[in-house]
Amino acid sequence: MRLLILIALTIFPLLVPADCAQLAPARGVPAASDQTWALATLNLWRLRDDHKNSELDVPVSSVLLRARINAVAGFIVEELNAPHVLALQEVENQAVLDRLAERLAQRGYRYRSALREGNDPSGLDVAIMYRSPVNIGSVSALFSDQQFHGHALYSRPPLVVTLEAPLAAKVVVVHWRSARNLKKTWVHEKRQTQAALLANWVTMQTSPLIVAGDFNTTRDAGRFSDSYERFEQSGLLNLWSFLPEKERYSFRHRCRPQALDHIWVSPGLKTTVSKVAVSRGNAGRYDSLYGSQGVAPISDHDALVVYFSIKR
Repeated sequence: MRLLILIALTIFPLLVPADCAQLAPARGVPAASDQTWALATLNLWRLRDDHKNSELDVPVSSVLLRARINAVAGFIVEELNAPHVLALQEVENQAVLDRLAERLAQRGYRYRSALREGNDPSGLDVAIMYRSPVNIGSVSALFSDQQFHGHALYSRPPLVVTLEAPLAAKVVVVHWRSARNLKKTWVHEKRQTQAALLANWVTMQTSPLIVAGDFNTTRDAGRFSDSYERFEQSGLLNLWSFLPEKERYSFRHRCRPQALDHIWVSPGLKTTVSKVAVSRGNAGRYDSLYGSQGVAPISDHDALVVYFSIKR
């Protein structure tokens, strides 16, 4: 385990290699009722396959891949009660999604999925999985060709999915640039540019919007919050506001709680939101995460879930 922790520290230097003290007990979220459908956002902590697909790709063993797929499927079914839509971050490719969908089908839930390869040198992307009664139409990536100082502005371009049922809307899955090296001017500028570009796009849309994912930013945290505040100008409603303040976190940075994962909706959708929930059992358990290589727990992020009413 010590070797695994040392490797993890090399890859994730901002994290602390120990489980945090006084963590909330692990808990899942409620199942959607017959009158609602659920959408969850979840960062899957580098869910990658057992093939080396790029120079910076670090494949896992076939044994570990099977274990992680089983564990992630178990978490989705048992802790999240199989949300109808999963907005996912840090998934390597469509093949991994297909394996996850196959395992979920064995658990009784038939999901479809969509992913568009992005610009991340390590090969990680954003994706969406969905099941009945959800139907989708078009799927595309936003800003995939946009440049920033000679490189891709978005390593993981936002995924835009046209939702056709149970309501007509657009779902956008997001994973913004991390705050690593935030003191460097170019890092701050890149995060701000990502936020501004997406916020401007939002203001030009006529369809209702659901924007979900790992934004790597939160409110009231100084320079770290600048991209949050810029995106807030888009006019969307942040659904953390539906939860008590003490519950408004999905991650722990050096054991301090942070709300990095967000679900934003058009103000017109507020009346369709029946409730919001957040799971517990992932964030802050670094030693367990690294020691199990993402099997128990399956991520360093908790999942944020929204339940929408189905209009009859």
